[in-house]
Amino acid sequence: MQCRQRVHSHFCAVPPHLHRTINVEYNQLDPLLRASGFPDGDVNDPETGFSPYPGNINQLLFELKPYSDILERTKGIMPEFVNPKYKDAAKTVFKKPARLECMMQDFPTVLEGEETKRAGFTSISADLCFSPVKNATADGVALQATGVAPGVAASGESDQYGAFKKILRSIGCQVEDAGEETYEGVKAVLSPEVVLKPDFVTCPHDFPAVFPSPAKVKITSKSSLVIAGPGSVLIESLELDGALVIECPEGESLTVKDKVVKNEGWKREPSASNDPEYIKMRGYKLVKKETTVLKPSGGKC
Repeated sequence: MQCRQRVHSHFCAVPPHLHRTINVEYNQLDPLLRASGFPDGDVNDPETGFSPYPGNINQLLFELKPYSDILERTKGIMPEFVNPKYKDAAKTVFKKPARLECMMQDFPTVLEGEETKRAGFTSISADLCFSPVKNATADGVALQATGVAPGVAASGESDQYGAFKKILRSIGCQVEDAGEETYEGVKAVLSPEVVLKPDFVTCPHDFPAVFPSPAKVKITSKSSLVIAGPGSVLIESLELDGALVIECPEGESLTVKDKVVKNEGWKREPSASNDPEYIKMRGYKLVKKETTVLKPSGGKC
């Protein structure tokens, strides 16, 4: 999937001391490559099937002091451009009104001298960090048919669950996957639903501490797991086949050990015409048939 792309400036015919890491807008990447000795432009790598140029999802970090100094020097002025969206292949009809844009990821273009050495990037697998929800369902169906991520509500929710499941598996938890489901033409793997709130864990580094014996954690494909609360939660051993919600308020602690949860769980049903818009845009609603809720009671359960 191509989004806004970032490449290194070694494509530019400039001395090494002027090289800089800088963003290249997706609609400019292909002509840039063709003009820089790559006649095929931005083509997928034959081995991976993906573009060799990593996408920039606009997650930016700035050190405040140098950022402030540079803004003082530039008076906050940034380069501007127009990126029209066309409705037809001949590019004679606009899909939406064209507008003058100024992108935050273009900040490195105003850096000078030694400042350019301070810009860099970290590349992370897209399924752990990038799943936009920005397209109408019909547009998402068309995109998915071409092998591109649909970028709709159902796929965004699926990918959020998927990120948690991937991290849990990476530390040794046993997490099954259900089969692919289709709603409003969009295909997605939605079960099991795993939601770990940021007041429980905030990054992959946190997982081993709260799942100290991951091999003893088993989650079936028809399960739903929600863990929330700023209190101290420790999942030592758990077999889940259904729906489980764990809530731990601030100042409390809860240890889950040798816990077996089996119930009817939560089921999805296609959305109806009288459902709220946020339900209809997903294409399904969640029916909570049976849920086990755990809260602190003496510290263990």
